[in-house]
Order: sequence, then structure tokens, then C-alpha cells
Amino acid sequence: MRYSTIVEQDDSALMEIINALNQFEQERFIAAIQAGNCKPYDIEQTLDLVHVYQLRMNVEARALLKFSETFISQFATDNNHCFKTAENYFNRISKTLSGLKKVFRKTCPTSRKQLPEGVSNPSVFNRSPLSYGQHELDAFGLGSYDSAVHELYQDLETLFTTATNILGLCHQMIEREEDIRQDTEQLRAIYRRSCDSLRVSVTEVRKFMSNTEEISGREMQRRKAKARSMDDFLKNEYHNVPKSVFKKYVWLEVTTQGEDEGLTKEEIFLWPDHHEKVFEVRQVIALFDQLDHVEGQEGKFNSGILVEFLKWCEVDRPKEKRLYRYFCDNYKGQYTPLVWSSVSKERKELRDISHLTNQQLAGSFRRRLSLLSEKKADEISLIPKVAKN
Repeated sequence: MRYSTIVEQDDSALMEIINALNQFEQERFIAAIQAGNCKPYDIEQTLDLVHVYQLRMNVEARALLKFSETFISQFATDNNHCFKTAENYFNRISKTLSGLKKVFRKTCPTSRKQLPEGVSNPSVFNRSPLSYGQHELDAFGLGSYDSAVHELYQDLETLFTTATNILGLCHQMIEREEDIRQDTEQLRAIYRRSCDSLRVSVTEVRKFMSNTEEISGREMQRRKAKARSMDDFLKNEYHNVPKSVFKKYVWLEVTTQGEDEGLTKEEIFLWPDHHEKVFEVRQVIALFDQLDHVEGQEGKFNSGILVEFLKWCEVDRPKEKRLYRYFCDNYKGQYTPLVWSSVSKERKELRDISHLTNQQLAGSFRRRLSLLSEKKADEISLIPKVAKN
């Protein structure tokens, strides 16, 4: 009779293996050694194999643990269905399962019994003395065996503990994923955080704005429009769409909203989650010449005020060069804009030499706006409301 190493890739098989691993104990190990009539050569060979299995398992365990840390908190991932079913998870731990099957098969008793027609071969996990059947207690325990046997027992214990943790993680993630899908409050929070992180990512925005392929994102928009409610949409889409599709969907949502509010694509890029700031910035650029001390040398701008302006605009530092280009494109006053290298140099000196923070520079610009508001009371409606510091 042959023993089967086939593992049905479902949740019940996952629990079957976990239960088999949990049966491992010193007495069962001794019973397996005795049943197999293991010679020193057999022990040494098995030791070497267990070491190989452990190394492979460690690699899979670390990778899966790292992935599981962020999996639940992301609305869409590159491995959406990794933990949704045991089948997908089993594909990711193929080396772990392979090693376990070989260890259990080596300890199965030899049997030449012919099984009746139609009866399946028993699984190695159900016939190995490591996890199956009655066993007699050895009066001397491991004390009567040499050091190699002791080492094999300890290494198998480590191997099985690692495997149990890996399989247990799979079962836990399957349950957690389903719990999240039924918890609308957590689902909304995950969706909101995932959208926010994409909107503020300069790299992702650039990829989207240079990519003309929007079909997949629009399809997700259509599914949202057809859903009975936002909660139903979130339940259906959570870990069911590729990350690349979700990125396109988020930016289509952002651009659609921005364009509906009258923003240009450049303005949406600069202020994806702060659209009201755009209208303040437009007004300030129109009145820029009226700020105090705006003029520098030879009819050019005062570079310090330009840096203050950049910080007041509240965009991320990697976007500031593009923000300055936006300023130059929309400025219609009498002064000559500086080249970016001059502004960048001033920005560095204010930070490294004057030790001024972004908040201090932005605050200085707000004070300039307040002074302008006081001087131009009759044009107050044209100037953004600013708080005095």
C-alpha cells in the first residue's frame, strides 16, 4: 500500500495539517524511530534533509509574515487573493508543504496491504506515528539514544513549530479578511487611507498623468455607480481588484472631482486633496506685486518671498519645482521671475543656515498677506482670508 501526499487545497486540509503537527511529541517521535527501524545512516540523512527544509521554510515564513503585516490595511494589493482561500495560500508555501510531506512519509510504516477497489490511499499525515495511532511509552525516553537522535528531535520540533505558525497565519488571515469585509466602518477607513496615500504620492501621480490608458479605472467607476450603496461597493471591491486598477480608479476620481470644480490637471497634481487651496493660490498670484518687499535686485523677485510662498502653498517638497513653474506660468506682473536654481539655493540657505522651518516660512508669508489685507480693505474680497500669527 502506498501512502498519499496529496493535500486538498482547502481550509479543512489546512486544519488537518495543523492538527497533525500539534500531535508531535517526544513519545511519538520515539515511536516513529522504532517503527522505521532507523539506522545511524538514516538519522544522519534525515537530519540533513530537515536542515534543508528548515532553511526553505524560513524564507517562505519571513516573506509571508512581511506581506501579512500590510495586507489587511490595503484596499487593493498585488496579491489580492493570497489569503482569501487556502488554495492560493498553499501555492505560496509549496516548499513548506513539500518538506513536511517528505518528513511524514519517511516515518510511515511499510505496508504491502492491498486496499479495496475505490478506497483512496491514506494520507501520510494520518498514518505517520508522528501524528497517528497508539504508541507505547519508552521507559528511558530519549536518554537511551545517541546525540544525533536528540538533535533530530529538536530540529523536527523547530521545523513543525515554524510550519504550524505559517499555516496558522494562513487560517488567521482568511478569517480576518472576511471579518473586515463585514465591518463597514473598518472597510471605509481602509478605503479612505488607501485613497489618501495614492493621492499624495508624487510618483504615482506622475505615472497616472502620463498614462492615457484609463479603461480599467473607468470600469471600476461604473461598478461604483451601479452598486446599491457605497458599503456594498467597498465589500465587493476589497481585495478583488488589482492594485494597478485601483490606482487608476483613485486618480480618475480625483481628476473628475477637480475638473468639476474648475481645476486644471496641473492644479489637481499639485493639490490632489486640498482643492480649496487652489483658489487661494490663484488670488495670491494675481496680487503678488502688491506684497511688501517683493522686489529684489534689478527688477527681479526677492527670492526669500518666493520660498515663503512655496511653503505657504502646502505642497510636498518634491513638487515645489513644479509649483514654481506653475507660479511663473500664471504670474502676469511687472517683475522678472528668477530661475529655479536661484530659488532652490535660497530655500536651502533658509533651511540650513537660517534654520527656518517650513511652518515659520509659511507663517511669514501669511503675515505679509495680512498686511496687504489691511492696506487694501476695499479689495478684501479679492484676498484669501488669512489668520494673523
